[in-house]
Amino acid sequence: MKCDLHIHSFYSFNDGVNSPEDIIKQAIKVGLDSIAITDHDTMNGFFKAKNYAKKLDFDLVPGIEISSREGHILGIFIEEEIPKNISAKETIEMIHQQGGLAIAAHPYDIFRKGIGDLVKKLKFDAIEIMNGRNYLANGKARKVAEELNIAVTGGSDAHIIDEIGNCYTLYKNDLYNEIKNGETRAEGNLANPYSLLKSKLKSSPYIPPETSFLCL
Repeated sequence: MKCDLHIHSFYSFNDGVNSPEDIIKQAIKVGLDSIAITDHDTMNGFFKAKNYAKKLDFDLVPGIEISSREGHILGIFIEEEIPKNISAKETIEMIHQQGGLAIAAHPYDIFRKGIGDLVKKLKFDAIEIMNGRNYLANGKARKVAEELNIAVTGGSDAHIIDEIGNCYTLYKNDLYNEIKNGETRAEGNLANPYSLLKSKLKSSPYIPPETSFLCL
């Protein structure tokens, strides 16, 4: 089974372009079995898509990409947002308090706030070793994951729906426990540079509200 564990909707302001519903449609179209919508510092995308995914009997993993002080961390299988600008250690602890999994997102990407060698010191559940937009450092992430004998994941890091499914996590049937047990694999291909340019030329129709979706 295939899960794209790193996708941005237009709730990632100035980053994602498409609606959560369109993301679900595209994921089904390209043959994915599940996805996580991991918007920057908000779970609005997940909450917006939750009922829609349920109607289509599609597996949507709760997720968020958190901007910790030291770098970006994916939190999956959680139900509440984690605040940004706290330490990476505290971020991971808060994810675990919810029973979620903490994944080091593109850890060695120096241009997009990877966590770097802190991945060796903190209690991550997995390392993202296949990121569809990480042209320079997926190899190093894979090497470190092998050294640490830690679970691996893949995600497209899609900003537009064309990128969805470029990279993905392979699992048999229980994504949560297979990540916990280090049984997943990560595969896929890097995004076409044209799609990156295309995402820059498109603008999100979404204007962030003053209050979080969680407070509405």
